[in-house]
Amino acid sequence: MKNLFFTSFFLLSLMASGQTPDFSWLTGTWTGPGFGGTFEEVWSDPSEDGTMMGMFRHFGEDGTVSFYEFWVLDSTGMKLRHFNEDFTAWETKEEYVSFEKVEFAPGKVILKGLTYEQTAPDKMVISLKMTHEGVTRTEVFNMTRNQ
Repeated sequence: MKNLFFTSFFLLSLMASGQTPDFSWLTGTWTGPGFGGTFEEVWSDPSEDGTMMGMFRHFGEDGTVSFYEFWVLDSTGMKLRHFNEDFTAWETKEEYVSFEKVEFAPGKVILKGLTYEQTAPDKMVISLKMTHEGVTRTEVFNMTRNQ
């Protein structure tokens, strides 16, 4: 009976730890240079199931917003939508961009084509694979959490 209890407890612990990734290190407002301007990302606190929502805006060199993104990050990966500066959507009502989960580790979110990695308590690096006209390249963004 004792072995059954410990085995059950162990299995439940393993199941629980695999179902709720810890994304809390992303919480807050992050800024950094990118695409000839400035990036700003804002991440919510995780919900009970670990899901986070976020938003992004890109400022050009002149300080005007050039585009926005809104997203959800959960145990399966990230879904996001883009919007122009006038809030018209890039994707149709039914469409969104999806980055599927590859691996979650402490301070690291690896998705297919997108990686977030914490490099210090208030620093992270975002790596984004982009394909344009058949050419794939990786853009790297160095972000700092604002206090």
